[in-house]
Amino acid sequence: MVANMVRITLDAVPLVITGGVVLLLLGLLQLYLGLRAQRGPSVTGEETMVGRTGIVRKAEGFRDRSVVEIRGELWWCIPMSRRVELKEGATVTVVGVSEDSMILEVDVLDS
Repeated sequence: MVANMVRITLDAVPLVITGGVVLLLLGLLQLYLGLRAQRGPSVTGEETMVGRTGIVRKAEGFRDRSVVEIRGELWWCIPMSRRVELKEGATVTVVGVSEDSMILEVDVLDS
């Protein structure tokens, strides 16, 4: 009785096959683009800060850290050499990132 109610006409078969092929191709395209994005270079995070230059905005802050502005963002920073004093308005370049926290290690370009 149920078999009589459900009929697949021959007109629907090409539509189902075409839809399946299109979905398969879209899935493969998405897989390709996802894998290609994984191989690309890192564009975010503190690792990308190394080599960038910034301006010291606050010379002495919490726990002797200074505040530097890089790419419009404010970051805690410490000088690479403890003998160097950071002054407000000085231009610095990032030479590393502290491993235990997100503090940039900077070197003074000019005072």
